[in-house]
Amino acid sequence: MNRAFSARRDLQARERQGGALAWLQSPLGLLAALVVMSRVVVLEIGALAYRFFPHAWVQTVPGYLVPPSGYWSQSLLGVWAHWDGFWYLSIATLGYTGRAVATAFFPLYPLLVHLFGGTDVSGILVSFACFLGGSWLIYQIARRELGHDAAWYTIVALAFFPSSFYFTAVYPEALVLLLSAGTIYLLSLGRVGWAALVAGIASAASVDGILLALPILITLWQQHRPWREWLSLLLVPLGLLAYMAYLSFTFGSPLTFQHAQAHWGRSFAPLWTTFWLAARDFWRHFPQLAWPHLFATGEPLVVISNTWNLLFTLLGLALLYYAIRRLRPALWSYALVVLLVPLFYPSNGVPLMSAPRFLLSAWPIFLAAGLFLKEHPPWARPLLWASVVCGGLFVALFATAHWVA
Repeated sequence: MNRAFSARRDLQARERQGGALAWLQSPLGLLAALVVMSRVVVLEIGALAYRFFPHAWVQTVPGYLVPPSGYWSQSLLGVWAHWDGFWYLSIATLGYTGRAVATAFFPLYPLLVHLFGGTDVSGILVSFACFLGGSWLIYQIARRELGHDAAWYTIVALAFFPSSFYFTAVYPEALVLLLSAGTIYLLSLGRVGWAALVAGIASAASVDGILLALPILITLWQQHRPWREWLSLLLVPLGLLAYMAYLSFTFGSPLTFQHAQAHWGRSFAPLWTTFWLAARDFWRHFPQLAWPHLFATGEPLVVISNTWNLLFTLLGLALLYYAIRRLRPALWSYALVVLLVPLFYPSNGVPLMSAPRFLLSAWPIFLAAGLFLKEHPPWARPLLWASVVCGGLFVALFATAHWVA
C-alpha cells in the first residue's frame, strides 16, 4: 500500500516537473526567462557599479527624506530610485499637496507604488510586472504583424536596448509600455472601445496616453467603423481629465502640470531650432565623453548627455523611417508622435534631454528593429553586443547617481 502511494506521489511529481518544463519551453515561458535574464543582468551591473565606480552627489527631492538603508539594500534596490525615481517615491508617500512642481509627474504610477507599499522595492516590482506584461503584448503584436522570428528579435532588441534599465527603475516607462501596447493589441483584435478605455487609463500615467488617440483614429478610418464606435475616442483623455480636475481643485489650475515643466527648462521651439541646438551642444561637449568626466564626483554633469542624446535621436528617427516603410500606420503613427513631441519642447542647456528614455515609449520602432535583424542576421550579434556594452555603461552611470536620461 505504502509503495503504491509512493509511486503515485512520484508520478505526480514527474507530471508537475514535466508541466513546468513544458511551460518554460512555451513562448510565454521563454519570453519570461528572457525578460528575467535581462533584468538580472541590469541589477548585477548596477550593484557592481555602485560598489566600484565613483559616485556623483545624489539629487534628492525637497521635503522628502530618503529612507535609510543598508549597503546591500542600497546597492541592489535603492540605486533604482535615483533622479525622477525620488520624485515618484515622494509622490507615492506624500502626494502632491503643497508641491506644484511635482505635478509634472503623472499620478498613475506613484499611485500603484503607493498601493504596494510606497517603497523602492514596490516601485521595482511594479515596473518589472508591467515590463513583463508589456513585453508579452508586444511579442503578440509583432508575431501577428511580422512572424515568429521577427517577434523574438523585437523582444531581444527591446530588453537589451541601452536605456531599457528604466524598465527596472522606479520610473513609469514600463507602465506606459504595458498600457500603450495593450491599446494597440486590442486594436489589432478589433476591440476599439476597450482599446480607447485602456488609452484613457494610460493618459493618467503619461501625456503619451493622449497620443494613442491617433492609432485609434486611423483604425476607425481604415476599417470604416460605424459612427457609434467613433464616440469611443471620448474615453482617451479620461485619465488626463481626471488629473486636471484634481489639479484644479488642489492648485487652482488644471494646467499646473504644464506650468511645472518650466522647472526643467522645457519650452516650445521649432524643429530646426532643436536640432541646431542639439548639434551645437553635441560638438561642444563631445570632448567630455571620457572617464574622468563621465564618472566625476560632485555635482552630476548633465550636459555630457548632449553627446548621446543626439545619437539616440538619430537612431530613433532612422528606425521610425524603417517602420513607416514596413509597418501599418496604426503602429508607426504612435511612434511618430511620441518622438516628435519632445523635439518641439527642447530643454534649456540639454535640448534633447532624456532622448534614450523617450525611445522606449515609441516602442513600435523596436518592431522595425526586429524586422531589420531578421532580414539581416549577420548584424544581430554585433548590434546586440554593442547594445549590451552601451547599456552597461548607462546602468553604471545611473547606479552611481550620474545623469543618463
